[in-house]
Amino acid sequence: MSPSPAESGASEPTDAATEADPFAPIEASPRFATPLAIAGFVLAFAAFFLRLEAIAGPLGMAVGLIAHVKGSRLGMPAAIAAGVAMIAGMTVTLYLR
Repeated sequence: MSPSPAESGASEPTDAATEADPFAPIEASPRFATPLAIAGFVLAFAAFFLRLEAIAGPLGMAVGLIAHVKGSRLGMPAAIAAGVAMIAGMTVTLYLR
């Protein structure tokens, strides 16, 4: 009689779905992230229209990226909008001096 796989020391085949993927996105609720994304859009608005591009631009990008990491679909567009608003605001400020 041959020994069973558990008795022989052979490991059972593992299912790929049960293994933890270190590069899988974090399963987080976007409930907290959506207000962060909206704050990123508000900071993008402030960066362009209120001439606060040096402060509100990078802050809006950071807040948008945090919202993106936390699971909000609007996080990355907010970060991009803040970056574009910062560059556009700096350009307008440069040429209007």
